[in-house]
Amino acid sequence: MHRAQQLQFQRLPPEAQRAALWRLAWSGLAPEQIAERTGWTAEQVRRAMHEEVVPAQPPWPARGERMMANA
Repeated sequence: MHRAQQLQFQRLPPEAQRAALWRLAWSGLAPEQIAERTGWTAEQVRRAMHEEVVPAQPPWPARGERMMANA
């Protein structure tokens, strides 16, 4: 049954996977324990949760682009 639950998690859409990861974390499980339940590595769990917290940053324009924009 454990493997069936891992496959069910892995078939979820990415948004549902992240929500499930957060629910498991909020229940008090460590990333290593979440990894065991989901079939992911602890690093994959950490990365998925970190990407959720840190918004994507637009790249800073190169110095030449800034100078041309000011000209």
